[in-house]
Amino acid sequence: MNTKYQSIDLAKYIASVFVIVIHVLSGTEINNFLVFFFVQGIARLAVPFFFCCTGYFIGLKGIENWQVVLDFNKKILKLYLILSLIYIPIELIKMMALGTFHKAGLLGYLQSILVQGTFVHLWYFPAVIIATLSLHFLIKGMPMQLVVFLATCLYLIGLLGDGYNGILNFLPQWISSSMKVYQEIFLTTRNGVFFGIPFVLMGVTIAKNYRLQGNSRALPWLLATLLLGGVEIYFLRHFQLAVDYNMTVFLAPGTMLLFLVLLNLPYHSKKKNDFLRLYSTKIYESHMFFYGLILALVTVFQVPLLEHGGVQFIVVWAASQTFAYFAVKKIMNRNRN
Repeated sequence: MNTKYQSIDLAKYIASVFVIVIHVLSGTEINNFLVFFFVQGIARLAVPFFFCCTGYFIGLKGIENWQVVLDFNKKILKLYLILSLIYIPIELIKMMALGTFHKAGLLGYLQSILVQGTFVHLWYFPAVIIATLSLHFLIKGMPMQLVVFLATCLYLIGLLGDGYNGILNFLPQWISSSMKVYQEIFLTTRNGVFFGIPFVLMGVTIAKNYRLQGNSRALPWLLATLLLGGVEIYFLRHFQLAVDYNMTVFLAPGTMLLFLVLLNLPYHSKKKNDFLRLYSTKIYESHMFFYGLILALVTVFQVPLLEHGGVQFIVVWAASQTFAYFAVKKIMNRNRN
């Protein structure tokens, strides 16, 4: 069994826990900068890492092959529709509880569905579909160097709508006006175009470059990148430039270096790859359901203990893991039978 893929699957589990960290703790007030950097910096590597994994494995199979891309996206779309059937009613119930279940609120939610996704964490699925389909045609239609250049430009533009939004105040008026119009329509640059294409392409590039895969000196570069990332996050926070921390400069090299480190990291697991991989997926899919239950309990019953962000994280993490364990066991038993 290829140990480098076991390392990646273990990292996927850690990344799924980091996603819980982001969703539960990013909205809380954090005074300690090291904790802030962990939540808004290191944990933010999780989602780009998932995109990079997608790019890597679809790159190995052949992203230029239309059937490969089509089969992959059929599975993603099916899963997205199933999860949407679960989460859309939850969102509507939440709107009724908050008093936003009216025409304006429903139109706002419809806009969010069309440009982001049916729920806060489900944006990943349409973003992956957009990114893989776009890259299939781009890679077939132009030189790889040009595709990389285009993806880099997209990411730099995306930074202006997220981590570096405050810089718009110092740029020409037409740029800030254009971004404002864009955000009014599409709400965010954290999507399949500005976020998905660069990170999926990163995985594809690694898959097709055997010399890059064998880079055994990625670890010191990764540590240096994380250090500089801390400086960047401090800068963005101090000068209040970020509207969010989904897209920062250090995430790009950090994600690539992390993936290269994992490819060269021997790790032997007693669990099969399929179990750990599916386990991570179910944690990602279910954690917002349990987080929503906690917020409902806090709102309706005003449980003081559950108002603490750390307690919320532990409860969501434990509930998601328990659900994921039994869900995966059931799926694997069904497949075995």
